[in-house]
Amino acid sequence: MADAPEFASREEWLASLHRVYAAAGCLITDPDGRVLIVKAGYRDAWQFVGGTVDLGENPRQCATRELHEETGLRREAGELLAVAWTNPSGELDHPACHFLFDLGVFPADTPITLPPGELDAHRWAPVPEALALLGPARALRLEAGLAARADGRARLVTAPSSGF
Repeated sequence: MADAPEFASREEWLASLHRVYAAAGCLITDPDGRVLIVKAGYRDAWQFVGGTVDLGENPRQCATRELHEETGLRREAGELLAVAWTNPSGELDHPACHFLFDLGVFPADTPITLPPGELDAHRWAPVPEALALLGPARALRLEAGLAARADGRARLVTAPSSGF
């Protein structure tokens, strides 16, 4: 290809590639179908339990780890429900890829232990309320995750804004 740049080494080629932010979230509901969401003090919108994938772990391991770190609960992440892609924006200079896993159903009276200084609150929100509180990008993930839970088919969605 005539327009393709030439690289002196594999390292130069790798350095030229776009980076992607990766994160994993947990879809958790109670027996009444309410969604567990959490609120960080440094963000306006509510979010899923979850976080960025650490070096050396895969997205499923990240969801399992984040569940424990952010709630005190222990459970292995279940099925992959949705993958959300977000293009670069004013908020993020690289694309973001967010994996949403099924962490199942917990009773609403299950004790939740939030990490001090990271999360300020949690709530079990009915789906319409959760959709409003999560904001557009996370709401898209929630809708996709619930649909995947219902029919067993994971979804791939493109978010309109980062919501990372």
